[in-house]
Amino acid sequence: MASIPEFISLLKASPPIRRIKLLCIVIVTLVAFGGLYLSGLQHYTAPDFSRLELIEGHVAGYPDSWEHNRALVHFGVSYKLDGRREGKPVYMYHDRYISSGLQINSKVLLVVERLAEGSRVRGLTTLEGQVLYEDRFYRQVVAWNNGSIMFRLFGIALMVMVFAVPLLITVIRHRRELFGTI
Repeated sequence: MASIPEFISLLKASPPIRRIKLLCIVIVTLVAFGGLYLSGLQHYTAPDFSRLELIEGHVAGYPDSWEHNRALVHFGVSYKLDGRREGKPVYMYHDRYISSGLQINSKVLLVVERLAEGSRVRGLTTLEGQVLYEDRFYRQVVAWNNGSIMFRLFGIALMVMVFAVPLLITVIRHRRELFGTI
């Protein structure tokens, strides 16, 4: 893999057409990554209290650090709803997970909202009554997720501009060669 100074020297040594193609490839790649990040935006919807149910579930996965905030972990919980087994992610602070003593197959009480497209976990409580996850925290997780994505998109936009400026300079300097007599 080439380093940035090698890429810059390659651009300087390349003819204008190749330089334009290389810069366009970089810009298109950055825009594609921006689109991938943009697809990760989430939308919080308040719960419909008439659709909430308290059901028993199990911890179904090991905790894993959340990429947007390393102080949090996410893990899966599973439960049966209408005879179907469902699994959903739940988030909490790592130290709360450790202090709660949760392990795989630990029984928990879940507040689940029935939705047209499935269900959503709105709360998690241990059998001892310790509330570990609730809807307000989920709302905060959505905000942190979207903030992190917007920050990354801002960085990608800056990088696109960094590559767009030399592209425009190259096109303007070599317009006669590229487009004929303009």
